[in-house]
Amino acid sequence: MSRFNSLDRREFLTGSAALATAASLPLSTLAQETMLAREIPGTGETLPVIGLGAPEIFIDMPPEGKELPMSVLQAMVDQGGRLFDSPSFFRPDPPIIGPIVQEMGLRDELFMTGKITVNDKDAGVEHLERLVSNLGAGTPERPMDLLLIHNMRNVPEHWETLRAWKDAGRTRYIGVSLTRNADYVDFERFMRSERPDFIMTGYSIHHPLAEETCLPLAADLGIGVLIVEAFKATDDGGIFSVVSGKELPEWAPDYDIESWAQFSLKFILSNPAVNGIVTETRQVRHVIDNMRAGYGRIPDQAGREKMREYLLTI
Repeated sequence: MSRFNSLDRREFLTGSAALATAASLPLSTLAQETMLAREIPGTGETLPVIGLGAPEIFIDMPPEGKELPMSVLQAMVDQGGRLFDSPSFFRPDPPIIGPIVQEMGLRDELFMTGKITVNDKDAGVEHLERLVSNLGAGTPERPMDLLLIHNMRNVPEHWETLRAWKDAGRTRYIGVSLTRNADYVDFERFMRSERPDFIMTGYSIHHPLAEETCLPLAADLGIGVLIVEAFKATDDGGIFSVVSGKELPEWAPDYDIESWAQFSLKFILSNPAVNGIVTETRQVRHVIDNMRAGYGRIPDQAGREKMREYLLTI
């Protein structure tokens, strides 16, 4: 059973700050009342497929004040999203989003992830304690949903810590993240030996190595997959500079694609190993656009190849 209720999308939109924006969008995907959700392997728990990462507005207070991060987070929830990858770096103060999540009463509504981003074992434990304290979580009564070792830092020691936290009921799932493609050999070796609950990695049409390596392995081993860097194209930029001024293909409506962001996200979702995608933005309208990729038709294998060929040749 999912720990999230099957919520009606129209109920989400009622009274929401995102209502005016959503009302101006095409009606095609509104017919689907709930976002696509996929089962976390071996659990029966389902997770809505599009979520939010941690842009700067979730880390330091923006000039607009807390209303901006609150509106961005609320827009995700209003559109059926639940996956929230919390900020993991402290500079030196904890991110502002923790108290905001608690003020909004959303802590129990979110599937919340966090990461160890330091090297030393004791520093890693201290980091986790600060992280869960900021989010009002990390106890058996209110555990974190998922804790990860960021970019495979000091895996032998940090993995021991995460396993102890899971055994103590302080987190429900544990895993590792990696976005540097050169390290996938060690990443896959770890997946085989330790069978983490989740991996998090980068994946896009322009950076497809994960689909040839860790994604099929995750499917074989029953490991959940979260994707970051969904819009990455060049080494220092995203697809939006590549597609600037370009029209979507005439067949895009076949997959309920209304924007280039949805084009990219639906390509990733067409890989059945993917449980969820984390996106980052500071604009409500971009949140709504991204979330809508979780509605409507998802490409099949033939559609995947057509999408890949089109984007790589324009």
